[in-house]
Amino acid sequence: MSTQHTDAAGRRADPLWGLVPHLAAHRMALFWTGVVGLANNLALVFLAVAGSYAVTLALVEGELAAPGWWIAGAAAVLLRAVLTWHEMDLSHSIAYRVLAALRMALFDGFSRGVPSRTPGRHTGRLAATAMGETEKLEFFYAHTLTQLAGAAVLLLGGTAALYRIGGTLAAALLTGFALLVLLTLPWLRANARLGEAVQRAKSDQSALAVDLLSGAREILGFGLQGQVQRQLASATRTVARAERRLKAREAAAASVRELCSLGILVAVFLAAWNQPGLDRLWIPAVVAGTLTLLSPLMEAVAVLTQLQPHRASAARVLEGISMPDESPASVSGHPFAAVGPLGLHVSGAGFSYGDGATALERCWLSVAPGEHLGISGRSGSGKTTLARLLVRLWAPDTGTIELVPRTGGPVDVASVDPHDFRSLVTLVEQDATIFHGTLLENMRLAVPGATAEQALDALGRAGLRLDTGRWPDGVHTMIGEAGASVSGGERARIALGRALLLRPRVLVMDETTASLDAATEAILLDAVSALAGDTTVITISHRESTLVRCDRRVSLADLHSAPLAQPA
Repeated sequence: MSTQHTDAAGRRADPLWGLVPHLAAHRMALFWTGVVGLANNLALVFLAVAGSYAVTLALVEGELAAPGWWIAGAAAVLLRAVLTWHEMDLSHSIAYRVLAALRMALFDGFSRGVPSRTPGRHTGRLAATAMGETEKLEFFYAHTLTQLAGAAVLLLGGTAALYRIGGTLAAALLTGFALLVLLTLPWLRANARLGEAVQRAKSDQSALAVDLLSGAREILGFGLQGQVQRQLASATRTVARAERRLKAREAAAASVRELCSLGILVAVFLAAWNQPGLDRLWIPAVVAGTLTLLSPLMEAVAVLTQLQPHRASAARVLEGISMPDESPASVSGHPFAAVGPLGLHVSGAGFSYGDGATALERCWLSVAPGEHLGISGRSGSGKTTLARLLVRLWAPDTGTIELVPRTGGPVDVASVDPHDFRSLVTLVEQDATIFHGTLLENMRLAVPGATAEQALDALGRAGLRLDTGRWPDGVHTMIGEAGASVSGGERARIALGRALLLRPRVLVMDETTASLDAATEAILLDAVSALAGDTTVITISHRESTLVRCDRRVSLADLHSAPLAQPA
C-alpha cells in the first residue's frame, strides 16, 4: 500500500480498523444497531432462564410459576419479535449506507490518484476489484462489527450475573472462555495465512479475468481461446485448493469450539450444583441461560477465526481510498475569468514517477494565446507526461505552469479553481474512453446538462456527421460496451466533440491521430484548424502529416537544455 497520501499516517496495522474513520458519519446508527442486537440477545437469555425455571418448577414441584413469570415471558417474546424486525431493518439500512460511504471514499481516492505515477500500480484492476470488495464489507460493518461488540458486553454481563450467584460459576465461565481463546489463537493465525492465500488466489483470478476480457479482441484475433481457458481453469483450481484447506481447518476449529462450549456448560453445572444456598430448581435455569449466552460468544469467536477474507477486502479498499494525490492541490482556488484563448508558459517543469524514475526532464515552453503548436519527440521522451501536466492531471515536481491571457499577467495553474480550470483546458488522448450508453450520454460526460442540439453542434465541429444509416437514432444511438460499435476515426471525433462541447480556451491533443488513416486524419485536422484564433491548440504527435498543419513546431528534446523564448 502507498504511504504517500496524507491520510496514510492514520492507518492502523489492521485494515478493518483503517476503514472505520471513513464511516464516522454513521457511528451513531452503528451504535444503535449494536444496542438493539444486545437487547435482543438479553431478551433471549431471559426467556431461556424463565422458561427453564417454569418447566423445572412444574416437573419437580408440580406447581405453575407465578403469573409474573408468564407475563414477563410473554413481554420478552413480543419484545424479541419487535427487536428482531427492527434489527433486520437497521442492518439493511446501515449496510446500504456503509456501501455508499465506502464507494464514495473509493471514488474520491481514484479521482485523486488516477492516472497514477507509480509504474507498478494497476489502477483499473484495483478499481474493478475494490468496488466489488465493498459489497463484502457492508455486512461486516453493518452487523458483524456490532455483533462482536455485543458479544463482549454479554460476556461481561453474564460473568457479573453468575458472580452474584457464586464466584465459582463466574470463574467457570471465564476460565472456559479463556481456554477457548487460547486454543483458538493458533487456529486464528493459521486461518489468517490460509485466508490470505485464498484471497490472493481469488484476486489473481479476478485480475486475470478482467485482463482477458479487456483483451477479448486480441485473444480472438490470435486464436488464443484454448490457452485462455487453460489459464482460467488453472486459476480456478488454485482457488478451489486453497478454499478446501481453509474450510477443513474451519470445520476443525468449529469442533474445538463445540467441545469448549460443552466443557463450560459442565463446569457451570458442577459449580452451581455445589453452590451453597442455591435452590436446585434454579440449576437448569442457570445452565440454560449460560447455554443461550454462549451462542453469540461462540459465533463471535468463529468470526474472529474467519476475518482474513474481510481483512483482505478491506486492504484493497483502503489501498484505493488512500491513493496518493497525483493532482496538484489548489493554492487558493481563485476563480479565473478571461476573454478569448489562453496561452501557456512552462518554466522548468519536470516530473518523476513514484519510484524515482524520471518521466520528464525539466523543460521550458511558451505558447501564445490562439496559437496552434505542434510538439514532436521520440517514444518514451515524456510527451504524454507533458500533456498530463499541462491539463493538471499531475502536478510537476519542479517548476511552474502558467495560463497566459491576452491581457493581464500570467496565472499559476495551481491557483485556479479546479472547476474553472476544467472548463478552460481539456485533453484529448489517443485511446479516449467511450462508455457504454448512448452517444448523447457520452457527450454529457463533458457537460452534464448539454442538449441534443448542443451535442450535435459539437460533433459537427469535430467532423462527425450523424447520417441516419449509421446513426439511426441520432445522438440517442447506443454505442455499446467500450465503444465497440464505433470505428477508430469515429472514436477520435467523438472524443474531440466531447472536448469541444466545453468550448475550451486551451485544447491539448496527445497522439489523437496516431491510429487514423489519412482520410480520417484529414477530417479531424480540418476540424482542429477551424478552431484557429479562438482556441489555443497544442498537438503532440509523431506523425509528420499531423504536425505539418500546426502554426509552429518544436521538438521536446530542444526544450530541456535552456529556457526558450518562443515567439508570440
